[in-house]
Amino acid sequence: MRVLAQVFAVTVSSLLTVMLGASVGYVTILIPSLTDPNEEIRINEVQTSWISSVSLIASLIGSIVSGATEYIGRRRSMIILTVPIFLSWVTYYFSSELWHIYTALVLLGLVNGLFQSAVMSYIAEVTEPHLRGLLCGINSLCLVSGVLVEFLLGSELHWRKVALVTCGLPALTLCLLQILPESPYWLLLHNKSENARKSLAWLRGCTTSEQVKEEYQAIETSLKPKQPDNEMDSSLRWGSVGKYTRKSFLWPFAMICCLFICCNFSGPLTLQVYGVVIVSNLKVPIGKFYATCLLGSAEVLGTISCAFIIRYLGKRIAGLSSIFGVLICNVALGVYAYTNNIVRLEFNVDDSLVSSTRDAGKWVPLLIVMVFAFVGHCGCRSLAWILLGEVFSSDTRTVGCGVAPSAYYISGFAANKLYLSMISRLTFAGVYWTYACVCFVGLLLIYFAVPETEGNLCQPSTKTPRNRNKTTDNSMRCI
Repeated sequence: MRVLAQVFAVTVSSLLTVMLGASVGYVTILIPSLTDPNEEIRINEVQTSWISSVSLIASLIGSIVSGATEYIGRRRSMIILTVPIFLSWVTYYFSSELWHIYTALVLLGLVNGLFQSAVMSYIAEVTEPHLRGLLCGINSLCLVSGVLVEFLLGSELHWRKVALVTCGLPALTLCLLQILPESPYWLLLHNKSENARKSLAWLRGCTTSEQVKEEYQAIETSLKPKQPDNEMDSSLRWGSVGKYTRKSFLWPFAMICCLFICCNFSGPLTLQVYGVVIVSNLKVPIGKFYATCLLGSAEVLGTISCAFIIRYLGKRIAGLSSIFGVLICNVALGVYAYTNNIVRLEFNVDDSLVSSTRDAGKWVPLLIVMVFAFVGHCGCRSLAWILLGEVFSSDTRTVGCGVAPSAYYISGFAANKLYLSMISRLTFAGVYWTYACVCFVGLLLIYFAVPETEGNLCQPSTKTPRNRNKTTDNSMRCI
């Protein structure tokens, strides 16, 4: 029961992440649908690039102001944000002009940025250290599951009907969130000690407050401010801005930001967003929407594998092996495109022109992109998000979890917005060889800068993997 209670809490809170994944997957099926000449709403290449990226800028705005959820509470914030998510999907269904689509994209993006801080903080605070890596993997699994659900719906239904079906997800989430308790950390920070005891007891298997007394006291002690060494240090510790200027905050913040940038410019993001268009141009031997469903399935399997790799081998191994695999796939995809004279992306490739399934060579590009999707989700795309809830101290976690994803949203916007322009200048092969170079930088970043946090208690770290063995006084630990 102790583990099941935590699994349930993480799964329910991660349903918001399922909705985030659904919004991403929906864009993937929306782009080829709106380039169809028979659609009421039609888009050109420039509008396509905006549809693929505008929600990320809205998410940036949401993430910047997401610190406000600290005053509302993790659980209450998640409950409130299900309402605008529902309205966004309704807007998709009734849209008759392009600006209606943009409105839904912006509203969903804004909400996605707002709830990231609440969800990541909640997951980090309700799970025990030895389970955190595995359970944070549930959050990542929910993200790609949302993507896959939209791919599956999009392969059979019109894009408007897909939006209508997806409306049920925020309604379900709203109901299930009523069951969860508030984070015991948040309750203690707001002087609600009795509620914090009850919350912790519920999260440890609906036991009694007496049985979690030791853990409760450990949390209470970790939240007590330490005595400053001198008057100047005191002014920094207690100042509203001072705690965000110390190395204990800036080092993990910079590390997370760099990981996000490398992740978005390494290829898996654009493969996901432009998946239908990419597989149709590679002329894979099956329908483009069915091929995209296979990509979504590979992403789910990769995310599941990531959880177990992290559990048994650690986060560093997961990140290093994943980004190395992505590097190889980028090179392979570039070579295939170059040797087959695939220079640009063409929209509306007719499915009736797909290659014969008897031609074994035509399965090669499908295999490459499936492996690409799999290894990209074995650690590359998940690592920064998992670390996000662990590397900040409790008094900077809400702001850290809210502001650090801004690097993801800015770089993600740039990657999606520039993707078609990069192809027109560098060719399809050149873009993926460029992504391979970014992967090499990411390898160096993970090897030299990312510490291992699996199974530790949450305190900020200023030590790199190369010097962390010299002293253990400041080693990264996750509360």
